Amino acid sequence: MDAKLYISDYALRANKFINLFFETKIKEVKNLGNGKAVVYATDMLDRYQKFSMGGKKLRGSWIQLGYEIAGGNKKEVLQASTSIEIIHSFLLMHDDIQDKDDVRRSGPTIHKQFETKGKRLSFQKDNLHYGISMGINMGDLGSNMGFEVLLTSKHDPQAKIKAARYLSRLLQRVAFGQGMDVTFEHQGKVTQSNVLDIHLHKTSIYTVSGPLKIGAYLGEAKLEVITAMEKFGEPVGIAFQLRDDELGLFSNEETLGKPIGSDIKEGKNTLLRTKAIENSNQVDRKFLTWAYGNRQISKGDVKRVQEITLRTGALEYSQKLSRKLVDQGRKYIPYIAKDNQFQQTLSSMADLMI
Repeated sequence: MDAKLYISDYALRANKFINLFFETKIKEVKNLGNGKAVVYATDMLDRYQKFSMGGKKLRGSWIQLGYEIAGGNKKEVLQASTSIEIIHSFLLMHDDIQDKDDVRRSGPTIHKQFETKGKRLSFQKDNLHYGISMGINMGDLGSNMGFEVLLTSKHDPQAKIKAARYLSRLLQRVAFGQGMDVTFEHQGKVTQSNVLDIHLHKTSIYTVSGPLKIGAYLGEAKLEVITAMEKFGEPVGIAFQLRDDELGLFSNEETLGKPIGSDIKEGKNTLLRTKAIENSNQVDRKFLTWAYGNRQISKGDVKRVQEITLRTGALEYSQKLSRKLVDQGRKYIPYIAKDNQFQQTLSSMADLMI
């Protein structure tokens, strides 16, 4: 099946379940009584619900595909597959705090929403700190709800335990990757090897191979299939992040859901940045070093970064590497699925990543 159709079909069904899940959670907290705690809990759940309705639902669709390849029916795995989408929202909320981002999914980030709430209610203390604190609390809430969704799904108990244990370890690696990313942002020189290592741990395993394997664990797939999924997904997942970085610099705000140039202001460790600095002349290198991590840069400065990135061949290099990584992963498709339809879907999904 065509990847876009596969994901869009999944997203419609996933959003319906997520809506139902949050409606149920809101009813649960309302049954606790009429105190302030109920008001605050309802507000948090309502904001989480709205935030979770955004996004492409890419990761959940990979879980569904992994489960189908293992012989399961997509209707059976719908609930469990949405666990990673709820968790994905939590990771974005915490990521936005660390990146000091104000916009996500074409609207205010969660911590900015609560900062605004603090101002509207005339809180006496630091509204910025209140927003950040509530953003952290929202992420903690989402992490636990994600595991609840997975563990209350109607799968074999041992299969759920395997999937949940793997998801827990997966998220630990994401935390390590995020820690690497934040640390490298404060260092002077970052190599291509450093960037790809961050992409592997922070994004790749959590975007492609991890979700595929979660679906396979739930469907009780054979070990050799799960191993092939990992070898397929890791390079494809890195390619996905490379493409995401390209869009972050050369797309538009409507497509991206946040302002173009955000990665520059945050000093993001991207291959585009690394190769542009490596291949630029002394004047351009000095400008790039000044621009990345500078939150005061103008639209003109962003345009100059784009021009240097193109002129130095950094964009072309990133695109070629992305295609190479996808081709590398594609070699393992026959070991994942013998069925021609699943092979075509995997191949189409891999292409869509770039």
